[in-house]
Amino acid sequence: MEYQRAQLKQNVKRAMKVTRPRPIWITLLYMVVAGLGAWLIQTLLSGLNWTGSILAQYFALVSQGWSAEEATQALLAWLLRDAGGLLGMAILGSAVISFVVYLWRSLMLVGYEGYCLDMVRGRQPGVATLFRAFPRAGGVLVTRILSGVFSFLWSLLFTLGMIVVMILGAGLATAVPFLGVILMLAGMVAYVVGLIWVTLRYSLADYALLDGTSGLEAIRTSKRLMKGNYRRLFVLELSFIGWYLIMFAVIFVGALILGGIMVGVGGAYVSAYGDLNLGGVMAMIGIVWVVFFIIMIAVLIISVWLTPYITGSIASFYDFLRSKQEHAPWVGGGNGGGQRDPWGRERQEQQDPWDYSSYSWSGQPGQSGQSGDAGQNWQPPQPPRNGEQSGDSKDTPPRGPNYPKY
Repeated sequence: MEYQRAQLKQNVKRAMKVTRPRPIWITLLYMVVAGLGAWLIQTLLSGLNWTGSILAQYFALVSQGWSAEEATQALLAWLLRDAGGLLGMAILGSAVISFVVYLWRSLMLVGYEGYCLDMVRGRQPGVATLFRAFPRAGGVLVTRILSGVFSFLWSLLFTLGMIVVMILGAGLATAVPFLGVILMLAGMVAYVVGLIWVTLRYSLADYALLDGTSGLEAIRTSKRLMKGNYRRLFVLELSFIGWYLIMFAVIFVGALILGGIMVGVGGAYVSAYGDLNLGGVMAMIGIVWVVFFIIMIAVLIISVWLTPYITGSIASFYDFLRSKQEHAPWVGGGNGGGQRDPWGRERQEQQDPWDYSSYSWSGQPGQSGQSGDAGQNWQPPQPPRNGEQSGDSKDTPPRGPNYPKY
């Protein structure tokens, strides 16, 4: 089974076209729910964040008639008096909020990845698929924490190695500057390559999690599938760089237009009134918001189409590796996505070995409705008698293709 990146991406785009509801609306819903959920968690748990308490106390004092200087001095005295307790509260409160937000975003992300995995498998996933990871919150949390810990340890190892190389390069540069610079550049390149390798190493753990594994088993599955396939996944993800450049170009051009408009409006007000008055400032603020809104809408339109495209491509890549290494049926298309129907809808059902109703005979030996020699001197098979095993014999009719059922 040959891997073909272009055909794999074509199959993903085909899947996006036939999936209902459309993936762009599900992606938009995912972005809104994930963002609003994180904001709501931070709002509800804001009391655990001491910085929020300080601001609330400051505004409370000001509203009671205290001057800004008096309120600031009172808060500073409070902070200096209870510095130890406040520091502990800050660390604990921030840790709790970050943990809950991380868990929420992880559950939503894994659910969205599950939606894209079902999309490329032709299962017509619905809105409820976005929340499929919540019943397995423990497994999701353990898997992602372990992936993060392993990634951090590998990154720490690469960082220490780069520091050593930099020290050696700096020492060598005193004697041979050219070789020292080359050594330091090589260390930086090796460091970046190492970080990319770590990211790719555990990138398929979420998809293994969606297929029933969790924790260390999901991580081992990702490592096993990625063995010898780092370049393929890296090139696959790198092939989307053009879309990121388009989004960057939209933002860059929008910023240039915004700057030109602001300069023009400011110059017009200065020419007309001799100074940039309040009306000019308000006009510039309004223009900034309008241009910013247009830029964000353009970026959002690209993102809601690009996100399922990228995630679906990685999910299809996972299916390809799983089918290749574990001899499981790949529902994403053969030859790296080369089948006409990416979900095998044209596959024939497995035939019953004792069902010969589709065969026809003319009553003459050697003449059969089937092509080849299948009908020569062939008699209708008899079911096995008691105690006999049915197997391949001359009385067994030719079988049809044995495709797996889904």
